[in-house]
Amino acid sequence: MEIWRVWVVILLAITLGGCGSTATVPVINKSPNRLIPPQTVVKPGDSIYSISWEYGLDYLAIAKWNGIKSPYRLKSGQRLNLRPGAAPSPAPAPSVIVSTPLPPEPAGASAKPGGGQSAGGSGTAVASVPATQSAQPLAAPTRWQWPAKGDLIAKYSRANGVNGIRIAGQKGSAIQATAAGDVVYVGEGLRGYGKLIIVKHSEKYLSAYAHNRKILVTEGQRIKAGQQIAEMGDSGAERTMLHFEIRVNGKPQDPLKFLKG
Repeated sequence: MEIWRVWVVILLAITLGGCGSTATVPVINKSPNRLIPPQTVVKPGDSIYSISWEYGLDYLAIAKWNGIKSPYRLKSGQRLNLRPGAAPSPAPAPSVIVSTPLPPEPAGASAKPGGGQSAGGSGTAVASVPATQSAQPLAAPTRWQWPAKGDLIAKYSRANGVNGIRIAGQKGSAIQATAAGDVVYVGEGLRGYGKLIIVKHSEKYLSAYAHNRKILVTEGQRIKAGQQIAEMGDSGAERTMLHFEIRVNGKPQDPLKFLKG
């Protein structure tokens, strides 16, 4: 009886060992294309900026991979390549444009703000903001202001999935632009961000302000550093706070390395 039990233990060990040796599912996916599908389909309210933000990509790279030229018009149902090497997507028809983001400003040339078309994913129209004066090309910020007053409750940590910082405050308190720029996205189309604003400060630098209660700007509007752009809230969050990010060429950065004071 004892010998039979020994053989059972040996057979179980061999069987379990074999199963372990054939397992292929990685614990951590370190692929550069992890979580990024080869393509995505444009939804009403999407812009090239919101799509690039969702997947952590540079909007200029997406434009290049799809043969899209400034001002980067998209149409609902259009397929966008999210990786290089695929055939360019067909140019959208003007009659079905769902988003007209601002183009990047070429060096030495002036740019006019474009009109935002809809709030991300909500289908609510957003009126265009006409240019009241000739807009000068944006330059990379040399100083970044704090976007809100309150307690710093979370710091940047890629390991913990925090792509920015989180500031707790009172509902309705002011959210301010950290630097001058153009509003390139207003909406609720990005999961986990609530009511979101994305500001383009230059071709290289973008910032985002999430979980707002009320948004005070529209797509296409040029804003100044320190200008109030929203009221703090808890949209898409469990508490009242601002989630703030800075991205450089599409990649999240630690905002504390940029903010002054």
